Amino acid sequence: FAVIIAQGAEAAAIQDPEANIDFSRVVHADERFTHHRPIVAGDELTATVTVESVKSLGGHSMITTRADIATTAGEPVSAVLSTLLVRGEES
Repeated sequence: FAVIIAQGAEAAAIQDPEANIDFSRVVHADERFTHHRPIVAGDELTATVTVESVKSLGGHSMITTRADIATTAGEPVSAVLSTLLVRGEES
């Protein structure tokens, strides 16, 4: 379930016009989870997304985000580290 919450939050960052990311050029590269406790029925969860890094790699960009999922009371539930490859323009 953590991936659904994380991807929803990550989408807001990736689709931000200031990010200037063409989603048709995005390839999912990596995803890692750190679970602090199980998600249970009745949890009210929020996610905060941080851009951890942006790297250029052979004409492409690697963007790593971290989604911290917590209860509305602030109790940590999961952290999701996700890396996307944005393919460069073809010549």
